[in-house]
Amino acid sequence: MRKKEDFYEDDFFEDDEGLDLMDLVFTLLRRWKLITLIAIPIFGLGIFFAMTRPTVYKAEMTMMVSSGRNFSATSLDGGELSVNQKLATTYAEIAKSSVILKNVIKKYDLDESLRGLQGNVTISPVEDTELLQLTYRNRDPALAAAVVNEIGNEFILKVREVMNFQNIKVVEPAEVPREALPKRRIIILAISFVLSVMTGCMTAFIVEFFFCKLRKPKDIEKILGTDMLGMVPDFNLSLVDGEKDAE
Repeated sequence: MRKKEDFYEDDFFEDDEGLDLMDLVFTLLRRWKLITLIAIPIFGLGIFFAMTRPTVYKAEMTMMVSSGRNFSATSLDGGELSVNQKLATTYAEIAKSSVILKNVIKKYDLDESLRGLQGNVTISPVEDTELLQLTYRNRDPALAAAVVNEIGNEFILKVREVMNFQNIKVVEPAEVPREALPKRRIIILAISFVLSVMTGCMTAFIVEFFFCKLRKPKDIEKILGTDMLGMVPDFNLSLVDGEKDAE
């Protein structure tokens, strides 16, 4: 037969680390309905977003920047390469200027705003080279290639106007892309699932934090500031009466 002291120590004076871990587990079990109600809509939005992603094509154009002298293998020393790389970084900003993009929007009658076109156009220098890579994304593959080539032409004309000489050459013009960009639906679903579960669990812990019901003797000790001497067990009187009637 268990002694009173053993019963009290085994059930209520466990180590704090194990007790806190169990509290977290039981909190999740108690609030599983709340977690489910919050997680399902978020995950549903993730499914909707993944399934409705449009088919987008990306066209690419490659250009080469020089310091203005003729291109030759013997003239490209380390100092000139460094200057050309800095020019490529500067030109990357010129290519996305509003003047160039407005002309492209007007020529192809694009249904995009200037800010929207700037978001879909990327131009960046290739690391440790004199090359510039210009890309544009659109649902129409033919339009994507045409817009990239037009931006490149407008860009070359703008540089010639500003610098008074032509130091940019097209290495590879944009071609009509045959394959669309990957939609990455599995990644979106995985992220939305994790996000939905995390949001549900965080909400459950917040609700539990503001829930003032006393669950353990330790809660009473914290409120009263004193040790608990004992507890009154909860007897089910209906079962006791039933046993007496059976006798």
